[in-house]
Amino acid sequence: MNQTAREFTRLRAAVERRLPGTAPFRPGASEQDLERLAAATGLTLPAELGALLRASDGQDDPDQLHGPLNYHHFLTVDEIIGMHRMLTDAVGDLATPVEQPAFHRWSVWSESWLPFLAFQGDCYLLDLDPGERGVAGQVVFRPNVPDLGEPKAPSLTAFLARAADLVETGQAEPRESTLVLPGLW
Repeated sequence: MNQTAREFTRLRAAVERRLPGTAPFRPGASEQDLERLAAATGLTLPAELGALLRASDGQDDPDQLHGPLNYHHFLTVDEIIGMHRMLTDAVGDLATPVEQPAFHRWSVWSESWLPFLAFQGDCYLLDLDPGERGVAGQVVFRPNVPDLGEPKAPSLTAFLARAADLVETGQAEPRESTLVLPGLW
């Protein structure tokens, strides 16, 4: 098991202990699912995202109401494809270059962004084409009304580890069906 899968497994166990009623995690995605995701987005999938999706193909949460982290639920391959396509079609033409040096290359939306957690139009995503101050694969929080801040983590593995640390050390506040993680909002 690689580091990304280990951190996700640790986070998943911590979430399931703190939120026993959260939407169940699905079995891992197949290689064909990952190939379909890459083809649908036109992107080379980062190894970390592949490892996460092999560990669990998101959550079984069709109404997207039981996301364990800041109300956000882990997306399935189909949900990633759908959200990527919807945002590319709906707001892709509104993207403008960000003055460099910056963490992000684009404002609003970039086709090189892959969401992996989402809630009501907000999402955490992997930025595969960052600005001069960013790193490829950094995790960014993109609110529905996009006002992008600094990346939340330099990688998906680091993001999962930070979330697991916050949950395990009691720094995550249970609220309804989620754990509020102020350090990752």
